[in-house]
Amino acid sequence: MNRVKTLIPALVILLCILSSGCTSDAGAPAPATAVPTPVPTTEPVIVTPPTATPSVIPTTERIQTMPGDQQVNVVLSKDRPTSEIHLQYQGGPGERFTNKILMRVYTSDGTSTEYVMSDGKKPLPGDEIIVQGTKANDRCEVFVISAGVRYKVLDELALGGGYY
Repeated sequence: MNRVKTLIPALVILLCILSSGCTSDAGAPAPATAVPTPVPTTEPVIVTPPTATPSVIPTTERIQTMPGDQQVNVVLSKDRPTSEIHLQYQGGPGERFTNKILMRVYTSDGTSTEYVMSDGKKPLPGDEIIVQGTKANDRCEVFVISAGVRYKVLDELALGGGYY
């Protein structure tokens, strides 16, 4: 009888634990982090600054999702006081497949320049491209060459700069 008194509360607690797990949505996949970090999951909006028209037309390629085992993290930022654009490579599961990282910058004054990380060598985590931007919004496209295939992983405005 003493065992029954102990067993019944234990079974009730076990039943409560099991039923509470059934109310959550187990079918929802966890969000995957691919490239900046925040990983853009929506289609990029191409915004042309109203004051300048770039002399070189930006590519119209869509952002491509790399295969899961080849994904790497890159972070794009712009330093407000100096207007420098920073692209930092942070590595990731696809680090061993990554051959090269390219960044194309369309500045608001109409120029376009392409930069290669690590002088075209295999990038290492912590490698960075630092370029001088403008005080206005500059557009950056980032390409990762992984296992011989070129992926456009980032296409966004580098915001920042401006006067205080």
